[in-house]
Amino acid sequence: MSQEMGNESRTDAFRRNHELESLIERLNNILLRSAEQELAQFKAPELPLVLVVGGPRSGTTLMMQWLAASGCFGYPSNLIARFYKAPYIGALIHEMLVNPKYQYKHDFEDIRAYTMHSSFASDLGKTDGLAAPNVFWYFWRRFFDFDDCPYLDETKQEAADTRNFVRELAALESAFAKPFAMKGIIVNWNLEFINRLFDKILFIHVCREPAYQMLSILKARERFRGDRRLWWGFKPPEYDALTLNTPEHEVAAQIHFTRQAIANSFEKMPSERWLSIDYERFCENPAMVYGLIRDRLAQQDYALPERYTGQANFSNSNNACTTDVKSLETIYSEIG
Repeated sequence: MSQEMGNESRTDAFRRNHELESLIERLNNILLRSAEQELAQFKAPELPLVLVVGGPRSGTTLMMQWLAASGCFGYPSNLIARFYKAPYIGALIHEMLVNPKYQYKHDFEDIRAYTMHSSFASDLGKTDGLAAPNVFWYFWRRFFDFDDCPYLDETKQEAADTRNFVRELAALESAFAKPFAMKGIIVNWNLEFINRLFDKILFIHVCREPAYQMLSILKARERFRGDRRLWWGFKPPEYDALTLNTPEHEVAAQIHFTRQAIANSFEKMPSERWLSIDYERFCENPAMVYGLIRDRLAQQDYALPERYTGQANFSNSNNACTTDVKSLETIYSEIG
């Protein structure tokens, strides 16, 4: 079975910029002490935290872009993500640059807020633009000991710095004065653990037709690794026990076990704390999805605006049902 590799196994387009990484680390270490002092005033979010979960290439990036563009949620922008050790400070800077209420003449005329008029394009989850949403993995990894398989066993859960994780999210909520939304696919296998940390939370699980998702993951392997035989994305806990001989069977198992873990977690939570959305239905009718999210948040005593003012629809990236897609459908049916 293929093995996950580090930066050296990435194609040139996806290799990290080491000079940038070094500069960001230096900047964050300078800000860290001030950030810790500011954090002392926060305890826990007062509004619902929104976490977008699901498998790779399922539409989670589009969902996050849409939530960010709605103006109803705070979120980790590409700018904020560079302040991963001091995200509250990063969020205040983000608001100063993009929030119209802080504008003075035309100082930052060239910097635009992320809105429904912004680009919804992305490249394997990476968005373009200072204000566009970021996956925020560096932030998550400050508090939890994630490996290639990000499942947190009982020992890792007990060792996690959950107190400061919750306080940081309270601070981010405060900076935006809105519910904070971010990707949570790194904890797909620990949703019950995360659920227990918050009084109010909404998990949004994005699902896509498996065969098209499989095809998209295989293409992502080729673009990111240069070889579809090399793993891409988070590994389910079942990974080491699986005996799979083809990349197609690997990605089928990746999708199946991820969905299974999320579904099992949702069965143990109150219905107002989770929502499963088909990518295809979301693309066809975002207003309907907005209504579902509004209803779930209303059950947690938070009111979104009644009227939806966003995109009428999105282009569905699923292509025609080709022979390859039909073959992948068969493979996926064998995994379950």
